[in-house]
Amino acid sequence: MSTRLLYESDPYLTHFDATVLRVEGDWIVLDRTAFFPGGGGQDMDRGWIEDLDVEEVKGGEEIRHKVPDHAFTIGKRVECEIDWERRHDLMRGHTGEHLLFSALSKISPEIELVKIAISPKKKCFVVKGDVNWNLLSRVQEEANAAIAAQLPVTETWVAKDSEVLKEIRIKADRIHGEKVRIVSIGEIDKAACAGVHIQNTRELRMLLVTKLTSAKPSGDAEIEFETGRQAMESALRLSTLALQGADILGAVPEDLIHALDNLATEAEKMRIALKGYAKQALAELKPEVHGQVRILHGAFQGIDKRTLMDAANEHAKQPLTAVVLASVDERVLLVVAASPDLQVDCREVLDAALRSAGGKGGGSKSFASGGGAPPEKGEEAVAKALEALKARLPLT
Repeated sequence: MSTRLLYESDPYLTHFDATVLRVEGDWIVLDRTAFFPGGGGQDMDRGWIEDLDVEEVKGGEEIRHKVPDHAFTIGKRVECEIDWERRHDLMRGHTGEHLLFSALSKISPEIELVKIAISPKKKCFVVKGDVNWNLLSRVQEEANAAIAAQLPVTETWVAKDSEVLKEIRIKADRIHGEKVRIVSIGEIDKAACAGVHIQNTRELRMLLVTKLTSAKPSGDAEIEFETGRQAMESALRLSTLALQGADILGAVPEDLIHALDNLATEAEKMRIALKGYAKQALAELKPEVHGQVRILHGAFQGIDKRTLMDAANEHAKQPLTAVVLASVDERVLLVVAASPDLQVDCREVLDAALRSAGGKGGGSKSFASGGGAPPEKGEEAVAKALEALKARLPLT
């Protein structure tokens, strides 16, 4: 016997009674339920059955409810309650995703929806295609205009072979059963969807995209968003940060992006110049002579890891040569290298230098690197490495 799905006919139903049909440990099956088991990217419901927590809900022809420590028996009539605050948040999130992707696909038809994830902690969707903040600004304008228009959100069921399905957003390979549920937002969007939705866009109050990140390899971009009061609070916080940033840069808010672009360009020029100076300084290091061994050493501010390691490798190609170099930035990076003709284990030297400072590293006998020590320990790390190195070198 299948479960009667009350959430399909009334997604706003929060209290209902039902009869226990089956019991399997912590899991029970009811003759009818308003608990949504999750679907269409939307998280499952939670709530209570006879004041006991419903921790998990699984779907199918039967809806199974996980209720730890229950003592229910087959045939028992039980009172049930949905966690409405959670449910309504998920409903708003799912409807908000429909609005955002609908606007996105109309502006950029080549965009493809890959995945949806609507939970209390995070609401997002993944797409394939080129997405940027300028595009998302237009998308949010469209979506929030639909909220202001107070559009009805309705659902209809059609046969799986209906001609109507050619005119809606649908992933046919994900449809199970002989009928398809279509969720419509006014006349602006129609999509096949198994999720539970609000009845009017006004319930969203506001939509705000808060994060755009890479979604490789599943897609090109993940778009994270918020709805309602949370969206309003985030919009206020982020706008204040933008205004503070513009003030720090001495720019009007409208020119903030241009000012940041200029700053990034200057920073890149400085980085390239610093890398050039670093390479020159490392190449011109004067060795300290210890017996027959040449030791090149030094601590440098802000040299990148690759440049430091390349220099150490290059110097260590010379016979009877050892190298101890450090880059001092937010943390210390220490590199120890030795030419193959020296019987020195660079890993031991590195460990002796970093151990007391709380750092660590690894490598091979002739080349080791590591870090983790605070920047003020840079000179000390080099000195300890030199001490450990000289103790392992022959004097003649």
